[in-house]
Amino acid sequence: MYDWLIQNSTIVDGSGKPRYQADVALEQGKIAAIAPSISAGLARQVLDAAGLVTAPGFIDIHSHSDTYFLLDDRAESRIYQGVTTELAGQCGSTIYPCPADHMERIRQFAGEEVAEYASASLGAFLEKVARNNKKMGTNLAPLIGHGALRCGVMGYEDRKATPAEMEQMRSLLQRDMESGAWGLSLGLGYTPGLSSDRPELCSLGEIVARYDGLVTSHMRDQGLGTPTSLDEMYEIYRRSGARIHIAHFKASGRKAWGKAPEFAANLHAAQQAGIPVTADVYPYCAASSGITNSFPKWTIQGGTGRAVAMLQDPSQRGVIIEQLEQAFDTPEAGKALYVVTTGGLYPPADGKDIWQLSQELGLSMAETIAKVTVETKASATCISFAMCEEDVDHMLSQPDFAIGSDGISLPLSPSENKGKPHPRNYGTFPRFLRLAREKGFCDLETAVHRITGLSASYIGLPDRGLVQPGYVADLTLFDPQTVADRATYEDPFQKPEGICHVFMAGQPALLHGRQTEHRLGQFLLKR
Repeated sequence: MYDWLIQNSTIVDGSGKPRYQADVALEQGKIAAIAPSISAGLARQVLDAAGLVTAPGFIDIHSHSDTYFLLDDRAESRIYQGVTTELAGQCGSTIYPCPADHMERIRQFAGEEVAEYASASLGAFLEKVARNNKKMGTNLAPLIGHGALRCGVMGYEDRKATPAEMEQMRSLLQRDMESGAWGLSLGLGYTPGLSSDRPELCSLGEIVARYDGLVTSHMRDQGLGTPTSLDEMYEIYRRSGARIHIAHFKASGRKAWGKAPEFAANLHAAQQAGIPVTADVYPYCAASSGITNSFPKWTIQGGTGRAVAMLQDPSQRGVIIEQLEQAFDTPEAGKALYVVTTGGLYPPADGKDIWQLSQELGLSMAETIAKVTVETKASATCISFAMCEEDVDHMLSQPDFAIGSDGISLPLSPSENKGKPHPRNYGTFPRFLRLAREKGFCDLETAVHRITGLSASYIGLPDRGLVQPGYVADLTLFDPQTVADRATYEDPFQKPEGICHVFMAGQPALLHGRQTEHRLGQFLLKR
């Protein structure tokens, strides 16, 4: 007796192959059978999916949901998009590993809300989660953050690692790869990752390569310096053998606008030369990060606290202000940087762009950014409209670029959020399906492939990402004609349209457009 039978739907199986009509039977968490017609009498529960597409559960290949389930296990912003699995621990940021004698470092790196879960290893973190009976709304496939690794061993010191420190980082990474991590994530635009050099990254890549893991990278420069940043990634492969993945590939900053075709061609040329490099993109013109992401990188080497200290030092403040004035030299530049939240530290800035706030304060935009930075101790979260639509569209049109959100699991209620977060948290995958339909980036089969089977292949997930017998029954059922995002920058807290049912391990997480009481997520470990 099957547990569930999905009848009358169109199967888009995640491989990119043509769609077909069939029924899908689920049993004991797996896809048990696919056939043109399966009798309803063979199943305990039957779902009529006429007019809908049955696809693999969507896989977010670039997620920051790592610890959000500790605070809220619903994962509403993900489930309502059809996401069932997330590759988490991106941009160098995890709350493990750390040498046992430096645990205070990783607790500070983790942040106050989840500091108690900061751990010496991935294994220790998983034990804490199990011990406290924490549930999850989606599956999480964990990476190891290079920033966390470096912070645990070296703190925020802006220097090369010593041989002893290098060996300690390699040892910690190997232990966590043994525990089932999928690879190493780099955050080379952030402290402390930006203090690393190529030999350090290549040495750590050697450990990842032993386990056929993935090195994902937020590169040092995502603007005009992208070719040099890409070359650094290619060198990691050449010297370590590790597979390389470029996170949120883009042409960032006005000076780089129009460069997306060149950057994409660079990556494709590397592939032709035999380098196993892949990429993901997201379908928005804005990024989201901390306020110091708009500062010159040298100001945060050694930690974002350095930028705050320099702004409070009259002998150094002028240098930063001068460079900020060059970057924010027009009202348009100021309007492109929007403060999501200051965490209660400077409420006058919440929900305002830098141009608007500068007018209210009677300050230059550079002085306004400096004030927000000092008042919040560099903790303000911002949205930055850094890309142009033509470049985003070009990246989205590349059939081998997977789709990742760069987002997190958040509640739908505005009162449960801080400020107005980036709409990508709520709309990435329906938005991509809508844009593919409206702009003709690719056909439906390819679009589904890029958010399911393609991502699974890049990560190395063995039993997800396809609608095939024997695979885990993670499935998303949606209306291909109406699926669309509704989240906006002004009002991100809106469910997408057209996502009707979501199954995880054969049980409904979303049924008839409503989340169920089940929390079906688990940690997926590489074995």
